[in-house]
Amino acid sequence: MDSINNQFFINNTASPTSAKAYAKNDDIGFAQMMATRGSVDGLSGAAKADVSPALTMALGGLIGRYGINVPPKLRILPTKKKYVLEEGDDRSGKFDMLITDNPGVSELLTQAHTKALTDRDAAMESAIDTFMRGKGGYDMRGFLTEFKEEQKPRAVSVVYDGLGTYVEEQDARGAWRLVKGESDFMDDLMKAYTRYNLTNAAVEYNKGKSLPTLNRDQVSQGG
Repeated sequence: MDSINNQFFINNTASPTSAKAYAKNDDIGFAQMMATRGSVDGLSGAAKADVSPALTMALGGLIGRYGINVPPKLRILPTKKKYVLEEGDDRSGKFDMLITDNPGVSELLTQAHTKALTDRDAAMESAIDTFMRGKGGYDMRGFLTEFKEEQKPRAVSVVYDGLGTYVEEQDARGAWRLVKGESDFMDDLMKAYTRYNLTNAAVEYNKGKSLPTLNRDQVSQGG
C-alpha cells in the first residue's frame, strides 16, 4: 500500500470498466442511489464531495456480493498490512474477504486516502499564505511551526456510506469530521493567532509585574 499507482485498476482491469461491472448489482441499486443522492449526514454534496467515484462504484457492487450491509456506513482504516474496518464492526470478517479477493480496491483506497491528505496540505498552505498577507514585518516562524504541528491529523479514515466515499480525520476530542479545507484552516489560524497574542501579552505583563529581587540585608530584616 506504500506504493501508489497513478492509474485506477481493479483486478488488472481499468477501473471505469470494472467499477461499472461491480455496480451492476441489482440488490444494491447503486445507479439509482447515485442518481437520487442529495445531501448526506446533513451536508450538501458540494461540501461533501465524493473523493473517489471509482472506489464508490467498486464498493457499491462488491458489498452486496459479500453480504455486507450498508448502512451503517463503513469506516475503513489503514494498517501496515491492509485496510480494515474500525474495531468492533461485526462486518470486519466479510470486509477482509472483500479486500483479499479484490486487491484493486486497496489501490483505490490508497488513492483516495493520499489525494485527501494532499488536498489537505495544499489547503493549509493556501490558508497560511492568505493569512500572512500584510504581516510581512513580523517574525511568524515560531507561530507557524507550532500551528502546523498542532494541525497534523491524528487519524484518517475512508468512509463509504452507500452513496459516496469520503475521507475523515479525527479531532483532538476523538470525533470524526471531514478532512479540513482552506476555510477550516483560516478559522483555526485566527483562533491560534489570538491565543498566541494573548499569551505573549500575558508573559510581558507578568514580566513587568514581577517582584524585585531582595538583597541579603533585606532578607535578614524580613524584607
